[in-house]
Amino acid sequence: MKFLPLSEFDDVTRALNFDTPDCMVVGGCDLYTTKAASGDKKLYKNIEASLETQYESLLRLSASLSPPNASSAAMSLNLSRSSPFGPLSEHSSRRTYAYLIATLNASHPDYDFSHVLRPSDFRREKNLRRVMDTIDTTLFNLRPQLARDVTPPTPASSSPHMSATTHSWGPRMWRIIDNQMSLKECSIYCYSPDEDPYDGEEGTIWSLNYFFFNKVRKRVCYIYLRGISVLSQLPADGTATPVPGKRNVDDDGYVSHDTGARKRAKYWFGDGANDEMDEFSADEEERQPSQPARPVVDEYDNYILSDDDLRSQSGGSKPTVRALSEEIADSMEV
Repeated sequence: MKFLPLSEFDDVTRALNFDTPDCMVVGGCDLYTTKAASGDKKLYKNIEASLETQYESLLRLSASLSPPNASSAAMSLNLSRSSPFGPLSEHSSRRTYAYLIATLNASHPDYDFSHVLRPSDFRREKNLRRVMDTIDTTLFNLRPQLARDVTPPTPASSSPHMSATTHSWGPRMWRIIDNQMSLKECSIYCYSPDEDPYDGEEGTIWSLNYFFFNKVRKRVCYIYLRGISVLSQLPADGTATPVPGKRNVDDDGYVSHDTGARKRAKYWFGDGANDEMDEFSADEEERQPSQPARPVVDEYDNYILSDDDLRSQSGGSKPTVRALSEEIADSMEV
């Protein structure tokens, strides 16, 4: 994956990092192209091969069972080939899954998400508005004073001398993301494993992870948040423990290989991790861009809902806490 270091996305990331009386909120908004960095193509192939090996093992197990048990095993096998990305028997579904694993590894180089492959750790989100509300509500519950700030941007707030509130979470952040991702064209996935990899990290209280994948634009946007107890950051001398940075980026925009990345490469590829890779398959060739979707936020930082968004939202339960997007719903353009 190639990391795109855009200055506007730095503003979004700053809005996802702040302190509360109870916890430190550490987050980020990372933008990648699906253009393969060194080792990515082989990583994709190894992930696909591993998934296929898992399936073949289940087939052999099913064949060894007695007829009554074989019938129930056959049903499990059918389920094992389904996933939030589509049937895993299809190359495009396995490739989408591989993109998200590669994104996790790139954004969190201290973890290896490719070691245990469970597509069921992800779920498909079909309602963009609900995902936006979830993220908005989470942030405004932590910083409720921000929910009252619904004023449109002014020339002063757009000047180089920005105030601290410029980096507060709000519709402007969604507009920045939408400009690069065309959110209404994206497939959305939530990473919510039964065993959160952050649970073993001292002080982690909760985490939230969403992926926006635009197949046409060949981009993945990854939004993540993590709550860390302030008590875990205070050693005996009372000095806060700094949170380490998450990546180094080379001049060409690729995420550099730190120690964790080199270990992953050696695990998957052996000593030939830097060998020349095969060309992409035909489905990776350039596609003509489709007609741009309508934005999700207008020039006045109001959310814009389509008829489909409204219909899908009308049947759902109302959130217990009103998010900023609900506060300004009366002014939305439909």
